[in-house]
Amino acid sequence: MLGAVGGWFLSPREASDAPVVAMLSPEQLPDAIASLNAGAQATARSDQRECRVPFGFITVATPGNPAGGMVSFRTSKYQSPVFHVTDTPQRIAIPSPLPETGGVDLLSADGDAKGLVVSLYPTARMEPVNGSTTVKVIWRPRPPCKS
Repeated sequence: MLGAVGGWFLSPREASDAPVVAMLSPEQLPDAIASLNAGAQATARSDQRECRVPFGFITVATPGNPAGGMVSFRTSKYQSPVFHVTDTPQRIAIPSPLPETGGVDLLSADGDAKGLVVSLYPTARMEPVNGSTTVKVIWRPRPPCKS
């Protein structure tokens, strides 16, 4: 059974089957910077025209589990800091791993948070089993740079 589930997650799927990561607007970025790792914070602060890396965001919570757990999130090119996720939703920014073209990449949750829910469209239930869980997600391409 576990092999079948793992095979489903790792098998090629149509991009339309994958949930979409919402993108931050330029106005939302200043509030989101604190949720990034140090390298991504420096990139975001130095990018006045929003030309280098677009940022997506997820909202995470553990509904019905007020104690929550410690979780970090990663893509093929980014590792977030560790967050204490509880039943109170919190927004976490993530740099797009595919800024030029957009496309499908993996989003992983590493740690221990029973009942972890990640806001994607559609919402993904990502309860780390043995410390990690992964879903394929769609990233939108970077919008044109501001003049």
